[in-house]
This record gives sequence, C-alpha cells and structure tokens, in this order.
Amino acid sequence: MKRLNNYRITFLLAALLISSAAHSQDSISKQPLLDVVYFSYNNSIPYVQVMARLKQGRKFDPVKGVTLKVYLDSISSSSLMTDKAVTDETGKADAAMPPSLQKEWNASAKHTFIAEASGVKEFEGEKAVTEVTKARLLIDTATVSETKNITATFLALENGKWTPIKDADVKIMIKRLGGNLTVGDEATYTTDSSGTVTAEFKRDSIPGDANGNIVIIAKVEDNDTYGNLSVEKTAKWGAPLTYDSTFNDRSLFGTRDKAPIWLLLMAYLIIGIVWGTLAYLVFQIFKIKKLGRRVV
Repeated sequence: MKRLNNYRITFLLAALLISSAAHSQDSISKQPLLDVVYFSYNNSIPYVQVMARLKQGRKFDPVKGVTLKVYLDSISSSSLMTDKAVTDETGKADAAMPPSLQKEWNASAKHTFIAEASGVKEFEGEKAVTEVTKARLLIDTATVSETKNITATFLALENGKWTPIKDADVKIMIKRLGGNLTVGDEATYTTDSSGTVTAEFKRDSIPGDANGNIVIIAKVEDNDTYGNLSVEKTAKWGAPLTYDSTFNDRSLFGTRDKAPIWLLLMAYLIIGIVWGTLAYLVFQIFKIKKLGRRVV
C-alpha cells in the first residue's frame, strides 16, 4: 500500500511539472518585430522593404496582411512615400521613392525612413526607423594579358562629394538562374583606401548566352550605414550557348512517327505474339470441336 502511494505521488509531481512547463511555454509572449531595409539597384531610385515578424522564443514567424505607411524623414502627409503597402506571405512589403519626393531625396546625403504598421492586432501602432547615407557602387571590367579582372568602387556622398568608402565588404558574382556564383575563390572582397576592390574572373568555361554574354554583379549587403546596394554589368566572358534541335530525330520523347526503330520493332513483336497466341487458341478450339463431331 505504501509503494502504491509513492507511485501516485510520483505521478502527480510529474504531471505538475509537465503542466508547469506547458504553461511556461504558452506564457511566452509574441513580440512584434518591424524592420525597414534600404535597397538601391544600379544606382537608380531606391526603395525600402519593410518586414513584419512575430518572435516567440527563438522562433520568427512572418506576418501577412500588415498595412504600412512609409515616410521619408518625418511623419507628415508631405513626406508620405506610400500608405498602401501590405505585407505578403513572407511578411515583406516594398515601398519605392515616389516622384513627388525626388526633390527632398536629392537635397540631403542622409535620410531616415519611417514605417508605421496597422491592420494586425500585434502590430497596431508599431513603428520602425532606419537611417541611411547615400552611396553608390560602380563596376568595370578589363582584360590585361589574358587575365580578366572586375573592379568595383564603393563611394558615399559626404559634403556634396562622392568619397571612397574604406574597409567595406563587397561581393562580386556572376548572375545565374539558380543563384549567383562567385567569380573566383573569394566570397567577399574588402575595399581599400580608394574604395576599390579587384577580383580575378576564373570561370572561363561558364556558359553565357548565344553571344557569350554573362552578367557580373557587385553587391554590398546589410551595411549598417549604407543599406543594400547592387550594380550589374554585361561582359562577353562566357562560352557561347549553342543549341542543336533534335526535334526531327528519333528519340524516346519524340512523337509516334519519330519513335526509335528498335522500340517500334519491340512493340510490333509483342503485339504479334499476343494476337498470334490468341489466333492459335481459337484455331485449337475449332479443331477440338471438329474432332468431337467425328467421334460422335
């Protein structure tokens, strides 16, 4: 009896511990996270991407349907970039610089982007702010003594002048459909005092288009001061892509009249064997009936 009571006490303690752990897990509040990320492509008019996520413990879940107002420098109707941005399934929404704010954008080297969220309970009244300094990325290609080099220059606007940015990480890659490919052995390059990096192109056998053209990309990613920048340049450094049509050749994926001869012979042989066997059986049946009449 005493042992049975011990088992009951142990079971109750285990149940309480499990219940307490479950309650502790459920009590972890979901923290709304709103982030504004700056992008510039080919040194053209920039845009920002706003990301809405809910953090619970170590888990980050994107939130769809968050309505966003995005402002340039101050929260006012005259500084409104958009009030119609809504996050998608990935929790992201883009806001481009409208022509009405182009003058304000050109007036300063530093700007602040402000996002206000609504439409989802957890994000009502949430704000996110990011400050960026105008920068641009230049790219050039050259061939010296059969060595192909790509040069990228990173500059920031300071006191009305484009100034080199030192010790910044720049990625130089080849644009591909399945994901970008590094041009050489290094994944990233660090700018020198002139804001420049040079990478040697080592992908000579990579396929290009029909003329051998490939697209080279230089990128600065997730920089705390300058955001995300990318620039592209086409170079005739790829192997020309040639395509010889096999549409009229006999193949397994061809139409019936272009099927391989061996496949047709095999199919006709199987059909002949099947029908020949059936004909033989019918012949034997008639033969048996004929023999039966003779016996009678």
